[in-house]
Amino acid sequence: MESRKKQLFAGIIIVIVSIVVLYFNLKMFKGSFGKLWPAILLLLGVVLYITYFATRKRKNRVGLGFLATFVSVSSVPLFVMTFTEAASFRYLWPGFLLAIGCGLVTVYLYGNKRKSTLFFAQLLMALPLLIWIIFTMRSKFGLVIGVVLLMAGVAFVARGLIRETKSSIRVEEQDGVDEVQLNPEDAGV
Repeated sequence: MESRKKQLFAGIIIVIVSIVVLYFNLKMFKGSFGKLWPAILLLLGVVLYITYFATRKRKNRVGLGFLATFVSVSSVPLFVMTFTEAASFRYLWPGFLLAIGCGLVTVYLYGNKRKSTLFFAQLLMALPLLIWIIFTMRSKFGLVIGVVLLMAGVAFVARGLIRETKSSIRVEEQDGVDEVQLNPEDAGV
């Protein structure tokens, strides 16, 4: 119980510090609500997470966990959009698919662990990444993405080709005599 009080105290201190940091940064943007409205969504997500972990009934928590994750992750592309041009939405919309995928991961981790939920979560998380890679390939960063993907592919191929060599020599003692057995793969047979 004492550790819960410490965690609660640490959480309150972090929230107070974040409010102070936001206050001083608001002066930099002259308190423009138009730039910081996604912070309200992020704060709502944090409140939903706190409610989620405070609720003891597991059946009531899964939907709340999905909503908390979705709202929190969705606030990120909205933050980016408020500090860039409105036309940037055409590049940021996959972030909302990613938010749904992250929410489904929460449902999988804290729910019934159905494989279909995990499959759709992975699909909804991989699809935005693929779309962003396609968007970037058509930009000035396309060459960098191509080189990074090539290096990752070569790394996976190399890892697949290199076998871990484990010594599989076993020494067994039977009737006072030590017997050595080799694994046929290690002997080159």
